[in-house]
Amino acid sequence: MATVNIKGDIIPNDLTWVYKWFGFDHTSPAMVKTVIDEAAEDETIDVIINSGGGYVMAGQEIYTELTKNPNVNIEIQSLAGSAASVIAMAGHSRISPVGMIMIHNVSGRSEGDYHDMQKSAEILKNMNAAMANAYVQKTGMDRAEVLRLMDKETWLTANQCVEMGFCDEIMGEEEEPMLMTASLGLQVTPDMIEKAKAEMAQQDELNQLREITNMLVEIDES
Repeated sequence: MATVNIKGDIIPNDLTWVYKWFGFDHTSPAMVKTVIDEAAEDETIDVIINSGGGYVMAGQEIYTELTKNPNVNIEIQSLAGSAASVIAMAGHSRISPVGMIMIHNVSGRSEGDYHDMQKSAEILKNMNAAMANAYVQKTGMDRAEVLRLMDKETWLTANQCVEMGFCDEIMGEEEEPMLMTASLGLQVTPDMIEKAKAEMAQQDELNQLREITNMLVEIDES
């Protein structure tokens, strides 16, 4: 059995270095693909989700990779929010009784004149429609209803997830039936990326100074 951990921010492959630099939990498409590629042909792949989401396209890429494998089992332990909620639609799923799914509209930054703003708004709407495809395919819900839920940012309890089709079952339900009635902000901001670059450059300079000092000491001793 292979395990894919969807933890922390969902990020593009080229941002992995900065998350490692700060020591933050993260998940990239390359990390997921490595587990899938190394799994045996008929091996079950358990996908454990504890994430508030992240970059849309990275989430879409992970979702697509997982849907190619018929042996994927999804387990939502805490939150599957935003881009992570799309990943949660990639296979048969179980959710903790205290777990939640959050779906909402895609957001982004833009600048320019009103033509640029209108174009950006259209792109965001199309991204919403693309995200909605995963929810519609999983739940069988009407697309307009899914988009309405996204538009108002909807947080779903475990029971609601199962009732609406976003999850297949609640963990532990088979032993003891239960009676029950975000992206969230990314950890690494653009400013932090610049800070990491500056710190790494400073570290490189210190390493170079140490090397020069060591060379001078060796010359002096000789």
